[in-house]
Amino acid sequence: MDHSTLSQKLENQKDELLRLVKKAKASGIENVEIFSSFGYSEDVSLEKNDLNTCTATEENMFGIRVIDSGHQGFIISNHLPSLFDSIKEAQSLAKSQSTPDFDLYLPEPEVLTPVMGKYDQDIDRLGIETLVEIAKTSLDWRKDQFGLVNIDSGEMSISKGFKLIVSSTGVCAGELGAGISASVMGMAVDGETVGSFDYDSASGNNYREFCELWKKAFYNFGEKCLGALHAKAYPSFTGKVLLPPDAVYSFFLSGLLGGLNGTSIRKGKSKLADKLGKKIASDLLTIFDDPRIPGLSGTTSFDREGRSTKQQPVLTNGVVDTFFYNTYEAKKAGLPHSNGFATGGAQSLPSCGPRQLQIQKGKTPKDELFRLPGKTLFVNRISGTSDGPSGDFSGVIKGGYVLESGEKIPVREVQIVGNVFEAANQIEAISIEGELLGESYFTPYILLDGFTITGGV
Repeated sequence: MDHSTLSQKLENQKDELLRLVKKAKASGIENVEIFSSFGYSEDVSLEKNDLNTCTATEENMFGIRVIDSGHQGFIISNHLPSLFDSIKEAQSLAKSQSTPDFDLYLPEPEVLTPVMGKYDQDIDRLGIETLVEIAKTSLDWRKDQFGLVNIDSGEMSISKGFKLIVSSTGVCAGELGAGISASVMGMAVDGETVGSFDYDSASGNNYREFCELWKKAFYNFGEKCLGALHAKAYPSFTGKVLLPPDAVYSFFLSGLLGGLNGTSIRKGKSKLADKLGKKIASDLLTIFDDPRIPGLSGTTSFDREGRSTKQQPVLTNGVVDTFFYNTYEAKKAGLPHSNGFATGGAQSLPSCGPRQLQIQKGKTPKDELFRLPGKTLFVNRISGTSDGPSGDFSGVIKGGYVLESGEKIPVREVQIVGNVFEAANQIEAISIEGELLGESYFTPYILLDGFTITGGV
C-alpha cells in the first residue's frame, strides 16, 4: 500500500459515496452524511523482553448519519457494497424516534485549504523489516543501558490511510495520512524489589525524525522505570508540584479543557459555562488550537463534519477565548454555525473538542525548575480519581520523586488532593522547553505552588 494506491482508492471511494448520497436523495432520504475511515498498518509487537508478533491489517469503517424531521439515526458499517442498505437502516432508526429535535441538521460545505505534511512518501520505502530492526534496536538498548528494566509489552507500527466525508448538503472532503509510531510499557525489577509500571511512546510522519524521537522516548522510559525502583516513603509537606508535559494533561489540564466542551456546558456539567471572556487561570497560561501546523500528527484541513480548521485561541493569559462546538452544540448555543471543533471518526457521531492544542512556552529554563530551593514534588503519573464537573481530583503519585537541594529522591505512597480549576490559578512558572505529546500537542513543564502533599511516613 503506497501513496499512489491510496490516492486512487480515495478517489474511487469518493465517487461511490457521492453516488450513494445521490441515490439516497432520489429515494427520499434528504439528509445523509457518510464518514469513511480507511487504515492499513504493519505492526511488530514486543512481549517479555523479546519480539512477539508481526502482522499486517486493513480496515475500512463507515459512519452513516441520517437526519429526518428532527430525528437522527446512526449506523456503523464495514461493508461498502451494502452501504445503501445501511443508509436505509439509519433512516429507519431516525423515524423510530418519537421526540424531534429541530436543532439537528447537517452543515453546509466550506472551501477548504489543504494542509501540508500529512503524508511523507519516504514512508512507502519502509515495511515490516524496518519495524523488526527498530524492535531489535530497542531490545539492545534495554539490554545495554537498562538491564533491570523489563519490557512487558511494546509495539512498532507503520500506518497509512485516509478519511473522507460526503453529505447531501454538498460537503465533500478527503485527505491521506501516514506515520510511524512505537510504544513501550514495563517496569524495573531488582531481585524482589519491583518498581511501578511506566510507559512512553513516539510517533511521526518522517522516518529520520521519528528515530530520534523514539530513542529519546525509550531512554526516558528506562530512566523513569529505574528511578521508581528504589522509591521510599516520604513525610508530608506543603510546597510546589512540578509537572512534566505528560502530567500536564493527565494531572489537571484535560479536566480544565473539558469544561470548555459545548456538550458539557449545555448539560450543566461545566463550571466554565459563564466564563467566556473571563479570567479562569494564571496570566502565565496561554493555549491555542492549531490543526494546520505542517507535519504534526493531528494536522488536518477539516473536522469530523467537514468544516474548515484554523488556528484559534483557547485561553489568552488565563482568559477564556472560546468554547468547543460542533454544528449541533453551536445551534443549541444560538450560534450560526460550528467553530470547527467537531471531533470523532467513523465509529461515532460528531462530538466536541480541540484537535491540536499548543500551550505557549514560558520564560523559565527547564533546568531551573529542577533546582528550586525547598521541596518540590515531581509528578510522573497519578493513579486516582477525578470528577469532571467539580474539578476535584485525588490520587497516589507513581514514579514520582521529591526534588530537594539538587537531589532527586524517588518516593512512594505519596498522595495529592486538589482541584483543577484552583490549580490553574496556582501556576508559578512555565518552561521555555517542552515536548510534542503524540507529536501533536506542544506542552512545556508547569510549576504549581501551594499544594499539600501527604506522605507515607
